[in-house]
Amino acid sequence: MRHFADLLLNKNNSKANDQVRLLDGAMGTELMRAGLDLPLPIWSGDINLTHPDYVRKIHKAYLTGGADILTTNTFRTTPRAYRNNKYAEHEARLRSHESLEMAVKLARQAAGDGIIVAGSIAPLEDCYEPELFPGVEFAQREFRELAIWLQDAGVDALLFETMGCWPEIKTALSVTGDLQIPRWLSLILQNGNALLDGTDLTNVLPDIKDYGIEMVLLNCNLCSITAQAVDVLLTNWKGLWGVYPNVGAAMPTKEGVIEEKLTIEEFANEINKYLTSGANVVGACCGSNPDYISAARKAIDLATEN
Repeated sequence: MRHFADLLLNKNNSKANDQVRLLDGAMGTELMRAGLDLPLPIWSGDINLTHPDYVRKIHKAYLTGGADILTTNTFRTTPRAYRNNKYAEHEARLRSHESLEMAVKLARQAAGDGIIVAGSIAPLEDCYEPELFPGVEFAQREFRELAIWLQDAGVDALLFETMGCWPEIKTALSVTGDLQIPRWLSLILQNGNALLDGTDLTNVLPDIKDYGIEMVLLNCNLCSITAQAVDVLLTNWKGLWGVYPNVGAAMPTKEGVIEEKLTIEEFANEINKYLTSGANVVGACCGSNPDYISAARKAIDLATEN
């Protein structure tokens, strides 16, 4: 199985080192900014099929901003999301699989050589409502299927992101541990000490080691919460780690709307803090755009020079 260092070797044709890698920014809020309607529960999941040029254009904009890692637009391309949108069982699986494959194709087309493509897998229900977790038996089937689809479609790594329900996290990790592909886990938090469902990070992080996860990240959190959680992360996790916080001054609405954002300069200052703490990957989540990623690129380059 390839590991993060191997990906750097393969993608950059140079010696893997401690250089920080830059993850891309938001897809959903950028699609909304472009004027597209993203109704729940599928949200951005079907755009790969209905408006593929928009997805490709956003990927390319993040690459122009300096991103090293692209995330596939598969946050909502799940059979469950389509079933919740009144698709019949068979049709839901076909449509979600088709959209997922197109999402990987679009990321690959944009990426070219030298860019890592991470396959996004999100909570099976609303990521802001961990109590909606549909249960272990159902989640086992769906998470494994999504992971295999992404692996077969050709992503470089699986990124379980915005995960805030401990039973759901354990289910996703346990049914994908035999796959020969790097797995990264990114957490959404209630505060600097707990997952969104309230589970203490000091209990979560040591247990994650048993699942063979290569990297732990924090995403879709305010920068203030991220800063607090980094201290807990560094005390309880000794592996690769990263952050890609929201750029909002407050959390987005359920529909993804952010009323007030950090300035690009304020966000760059936050990135500098994570770099100083030793992050291996940085990026941005909800509300971000290529300008924020460009600022993060400059911060990384300056830190590398110094």
